[in-house]
Amino acid sequence: MSHSVSYLVTKQSLSSLLKQPIVHIFALLFVSLVLMSAYLGWSATSTVNAIYQDAVVYLQSTGGAIPSNPVTQQSSLGLLRNMTIYISLIGALASIVVGYQLIATDRKSGVVPLIGTRIGQSLSYLLGKVSALAVVLGTIILISALIAVITLALLPAIQVSSSQWLKLVEFFACAYLYLLFFGFVSIASSATSRVESVALLIPVTLWLTFTFVFPELTSSIHSTAAINPISSLVAVPDSAFFHFTSSLLGPISLTESFKTLGAYFLEYQVSGEAFPRGALLSLVGLTIASGCIAAFGVLTLKLEKGEFDV
Repeated sequence: MSHSVSYLVTKQSLSSLLKQPIVHIFALLFVSLVLMSAYLGWSATSTVNAIYQDAVVYLQSTGGAIPSNPVTQQSSLGLLRNMTIYISLIGALASIVVGYQLIATDRKSGVVPLIGTRIGQSLSYLLGKVSALAVVLGTIILISALIAVITLALLPAIQVSSSQWLKLVEFFACAYLYLLFFGFVSIASSATSRVESVALLIPVTLWLTFTFVFPELTSSIHSTAAINPISSLVAVPDSAFFHFTSSLLGPISLTESFKTLGAYFLEYQVSGEAFPRGALLSLVGLTIASGCIAAFGVLTLKLEKGEFDV
């Protein structure tokens, strides 16, 4: 019975999300930016390869030595590095909007009391909402992954090994966890906040903190540099203050952890660097913690009286 109820909640939630213009806007914006990122990487690589081919013809005619193709001197996955930024910025905001709408729409429309009287099962309500969040974010990630695969497949000058395809899958798995974190936080905020504006303000403030404030406190990465994927490669300044803040805030600096993982899996990190195990543990741990907070928020939501205070 509980499974059928959660399925109905999931179905109703997905149907409701599809009717929200703001969800469409953020989803389309995110996919468009991913397409742009893929195009820019493809265009730059194609241009360099075309110049190299022309240079080869010239050098052959003059008898000069032919150097290696610069396209083959760097990892093919590196051309997708801007996806790390778009996921951490627009992807996270899209996830916040989706998580917010999943709960806030029911509370604003007065549906929560009706749901409480009909199903009377907070657990089924929770499972339905989490399932809807997982489906929507999973669809966004799958579309992004498909764009990445097509981009790599259309470039004849590069070759992608089986281990690199695996790394690409691992990158998008980390991206999925990253988006789930903000979705869970948004669900928790929407379920526990008494005022509607606060329900959206909390996750957005947390996003701003992770994206811009923590990197500047831990590694002196300014806001303008935070939108550069290479910023994840910056070493901690040799200062007692930054060493202290890095050790204190580093384990919970989610965006920095995601960027570090992105640099490793997309192979634009410093060659030979070890796998960032700490960053992965931070990402997984914070996502699990946010899921627990979301579960607590929804399970403690009084279904018989769930409207926002005016």
